[in-house]
Amino acid sequence: MRILQTIIFIMSGLLSSFVVAGQPTCHSSSGGYCTYTGKVQRIYINSGNLILMYFDTPVPLEVPANIGYNVTQSPAAAIVVNSNPDFAKLFYSTALAAQASGRDVSIQMRGTFSGYLLIDRIWLAAP
Repeated sequence: MRILQTIIFIMSGLLSSFVVAGQPTCHSSSGGYCTYTGKVQRIYINSGNLILMYFDTPVPLEVPANIGYNVTQSPAAAIVVNSNPDFAKLFYSTALAAQASGRDVSIQMRGTFSGYLLIDRIWLAAP
């Protein structure tokens, strides 16, 4: 019986990590926005002042299209550093902290830039 309990405990831990991760969803309320909760798969920044945060699961292109967003890049969302440098720095450090600690983030996206959903806020999950 003890072995069975241990196996169930281990399996529930493994399965719970898959339940939290997900693809972004979009909502038409409040002017339209998309959300994502999951791991920071990858994070990227280039000399053109663009930060990309990659999702666990790409967003199906029809999901943001349903609220009027023309998205052509489904695996990631973007921040244009020049539009708000302070937010970009804080976002980048928060995303790196989440990635380094294995914690989930929740992000909200409003609008698009160069075919990417445009990130406008981030939450770091409790450990």
